[in-house]
Amino acid sequence: MVQKEVMKKTKTYGLIGLLLAILLVAMIYAYGNTQKISTSPQQTQVLPFRAETSMKTFTSYDELKDYLNQSTSSNLYGNSYSFTGTFWAVPAPYAQALAPAATSSSSTAQAATNDYSTTNIQVAGVDEADIVKTDGQYLYVIGNDSQVVYILDASSQGPQNARVLSEINLNNSYLSGIYLSSDGSKLVVLGSNSVSFGVYRGFSGLYPPSLVFPSWSTSTNFVYVYDVSNKADPVLSRNFTMSGDYVDSRMIGDYVYDVISQNAYLLNGTVLLPTVFTGQQAYNIEPTSIQYFNTSDPAYMYTTIVALNVQDASQEATSTTILMGNAGSIYVSQSNIYLTDQISTGTSAQPDLAISPTPIVQPFWQGTSIYRIQISNSSLTLVAEGNVTGTVMNQYSMDEYNGYFRIATTSYDYNSTSLTQTQQNNVYVLNSDLQVVGKLENLASGETLDSARFIGDRCYLVTFNQIDPLFVVDLSQPTDPVVLGNLTIPGFSDFLQPYDATHLIGIGQDVNASIDANKAEIPGDVYYTAVLGLKVSLFDVSNVSDPKEISSIVLGDRGTTSDALTDPKAILFDASRNLLVLPVELYLSTNSTSASSSVTGTGTAVPVPVPMLPADTSNPRFVWQGVYIFNVTLANGITVEGNVTQLDNASAYLANPSLAITSSYPWNDSQYFITRSLYIGNVLYTVGQSRVQLNSLSNFALLAKVELN
Repeated sequence: MVQKEVMKKTKTYGLIGLLLAILLVAMIYAYGNTQKISTSPQQTQVLPFRAETSMKTFTSYDELKDYLNQSTSSNLYGNSYSFTGTFWAVPAPYAQALAPAATSSSSTAQAATNDYSTTNIQVAGVDEADIVKTDGQYLYVIGNDSQVVYILDASSQGPQNARVLSEINLNNSYLSGIYLSSDGSKLVVLGSNSVSFGVYRGFSGLYPPSLVFPSWSTSTNFVYVYDVSNKADPVLSRNFTMSGDYVDSRMIGDYVYDVISQNAYLLNGTVLLPTVFTGQQAYNIEPTSIQYFNTSDPAYMYTTIVALNVQDASQEATSTTILMGNAGSIYVSQSNIYLTDQISTGTSAQPDLAISPTPIVQPFWQGTSIYRIQISNSSLTLVAEGNVTGTVMNQYSMDEYNGYFRIATTSYDYNSTSLTQTQQNNVYVLNSDLQVVGKLENLASGETLDSARFIGDRCYLVTFNQIDPLFVVDLSQPTDPVVLGNLTIPGFSDFLQPYDATHLIGIGQDVNASIDANKAEIPGDVYYTAVLGLKVSLFDVSNVSDPKEISSIVLGDRGTTSDALTDPKAILFDASRNLLVLPVELYLSTNSTSASSSVTGTGTAVPVPVPMLPADTSNPRFVWQGVYIFNVTLANGITVEGNVTQLDNASAYLANPSLAITSSYPWNDSQYFITRSLYIGNVLYTVGQSRVQLNSLSNFALLAKVELN
């Protein structure tokens, strides 16, 4: 059975202790750059607020309080809170079950095969949390509304006999993701619990107290490490809980790096400090351990990075805490973690025509702060902070290469007379001190940045207005980025997946800019009806000055989409197998007289099971969800090999499309929507919230269904 550990309230000093016990406003103790948990008392010396830009730590509780007071009063956007009132919270956050039950089942352990897929990650050797992991013999799957981890025997008894061996049930929690140690003996589960609370002021007769802003919820963020040497009986070997919201995480070797963010508050004039809960103790983070760069950017969030050894529970967790803005996308190499934070200065305002027709404009700048934290096992060292113009889209817009950090951003050029703005796209190269040493600005002015990918000394950018330019940027000279070439085609790619060193797979949407062009409100833009089906392209970038689209395929009509557009972990790609698998929600509008339609690829029409629908090009309808399996080769391009669905009634809806039109089945059956796929040997495993399904990769025949109850 799984070891039970229940968190209890603990005494801390004064009001801070009472509030922490209710709010769980917590983080890990960090002194300087990397320290272990401590409970030393607060200092009370008051120091003046200073405005240097070098990295500092607070010398006392009062200095932190003074800093937050000034940040609150000067923060135009109200992100730092200072308020008074009577605190109220429910339910008690400690009433949580930390002891999931395991359902035992006997199994015969056999050696795992090396022929299996892994999570689609950005950086080799830097694993990313996901809802499914495998060691080639067992599957570890988050399901049941993201509250249960299931351990499945996937292959030892043959795929037809796949079954659930045990469950780790974390009711009332939300599971963010899991990791599996390289030897398969430790399972890491990351998740959170929320508690809502607010501030009330006074009573009025028989009326309830009035709610005073702000009212919000906070989370406890946990990392549970399970010994899964016996798959039928997982044992909780490490329980690490802190308050705050999960931002992101990575695993390198035996260490998990968890990034947590929490608001910095003053309540009734008292600083609410973060804590960490370990065993039956709750420890405050020390003000003297909080680091910050005192820039013009308001700092109103505690962001903590925790390093946790998953193999050695006796090694204490280490951490570093930064007072900064709202932590956004992160990028992690094998030696550095880069945090980003969107910042802005200045405001603009419409003119008051009663006073003056001249617009009242203050200089406005929007940018991204970047923090570099050097990592090595349990060591965490904040070493640099810098900033660039524009905002970052996601982790794939960032990269580290040969000692330089590269980032692609989107910014806006504001016209102070017309109060209009034009979107710009930029690429910056920063040195190890996060100082900009090279830049390429105002690329594809007026177009949106849809995707970016850095590969070696190249950057590939996809921008979009009416058509899709794919830009190739040379970064071989970090101080002088140069556009080498671009390709203009219909549609746009939301994600770029490397195929090999000179080829890319683009996953996005097809566009026909001529459709309802007269309805576009902005000149040069496209009306929403012009965005059509899901498009998969293969690009040849071997000639960087003349990139080419050598193959493409479009699935469905307007509305057809894929999780892969926003979550690269939904992509299964293996170049050695020429295998690409994508989840697809298929929408169709057709006047076909056949009960099956075609998906056209490069010179090939491939039949797929889609129904005949009444002619209605203005209102495509959902008809199918599952995964499409593609074969991708340089010789033959992209072809559809087959598809798999978990929808039990899919054949009935395909045979009678009116059922799909009149019923709500796509929502009733959404727990069977496939969100992940992987392979072990010649078996394709598809994962939904309520089922794992096994199909042959040779002919896609159904082999087994494993229900996740």
